[in-house]
Amino acid sequence: MPATVELAKNSTGLVKERIKVLLVEDNEGYTYFVKDVLLRRNPDSFTLESVSRLDAGLDVLSHRDVDIVLLDLGLPDSAGYETFARAHRKSPSTPIIILTVLDDNELVMKSMRCGAQDYLVKDALDPSLLVRAIRYALERARAKRALRELSGRLLQSQDEERRRVARDLHETTAQTLAALSMNLSLLEDACSVEHKERTLELLARCRELANKCSSEVRTTSYLLHPPLLDELGLLGAVRDYADGFAKRSGIRVDLELSKDLCRLSKEIETSLFRVMQESLVNIHRHSGSKTASISLGMADGWVTLVVADSGSGLPPGTVVNGSGIISMGVGIPGMRERIIQLGGMFEIKTSEAGTEVTASLPVAI
Repeated sequence: MPATVELAKNSTGLVKERIKVLLVEDNEGYTYFVKDVLLRRNPDSFTLESVSRLDAGLDVLSHRDVDIVLLDLGLPDSAGYETFARAHRKSPSTPIIILTVLDDNELVMKSMRCGAQDYLVKDALDPSLLVRAIRYALERARAKRALRELSGRLLQSQDEERRRVARDLHETTAQTLAALSMNLSLLEDACSVEHKERTLELLARCRELANKCSSEVRTTSYLLHPPLLDELGLLGAVRDYADGFAKRSGIRVDLELSKDLCRLSKEIETSLFRVMQESLVNIHRHSGSKTASISLGMADGWVTLVVADSGSGLPPGTVVNGSGIISMGVGIPGMRERIIQLGGMFEIKTSEAGTEVTASLPVAI
């Protein structure tokens, strides 16, 4: 949901933007404080809608324009991280500031890593801090949107270039190598009797090299952009890639794919396929697992991909509480950025029992 603003005239008669705030808080004292700061002390800068239950807040996000949400994580109908996750899923682009108490820092940090803009400790709130936090959160959200739009265009350009190179390899280089192999076969049949044995040996080696190059070009073309992703969609491409991966790696891949999943947008299908592809490559290179599993399905307007293994887990320091990536090349951060820039949620859970990658994206129905 794009941020919108109301216009209001201040005391000088100048038109200025009015920020639309949604407060989801069941404590009457804190609700009164926020109303006092935003509506009584800054009436020309803010509008405020206040609800005391998460379901009511989600209804507001569904039907009205909201610029920013002030969200308490402990509500009568929802508590903990799931409170933030449900609000974020309902409107991924709307900035959320967590209202917290001192004893739930771990919960707040998880919410921050998964998309919350900021957090405010209730007992330390003062009027200037509240107003400043709202304005800063909006500016950070605008900057992040601009950065992700740029990142999205770069990823789209990368995918288009992959598609173009794959098509060129298939239509030109692969055909040339095939013609070379055919000509070598004809030459082998037509070689002279003199030095025939040596000539046949060299020709056989040349044909073997040509066939090897042709196979490598086909594999590279497929890995750059699987043609089944365009032809059959995400389900067909996942099945085909998983089957080929299992044969190449010797790792058994168990599939749980929803038969009801329809064709999705090109951006969503490409992003989820790349996450699946990168996750399987990481399993093969790093986990030591003999098995992998892929789950793909849709519920409540979200499509979710889960790739898991039973390996040794990621190295210590690679993952910070399942989300922030410190070190592991560009593969995992690239996966996360693909999902986040489409308004989705990305999470990695790892332990000695294995690693699980989850990517969820909102789907317009």
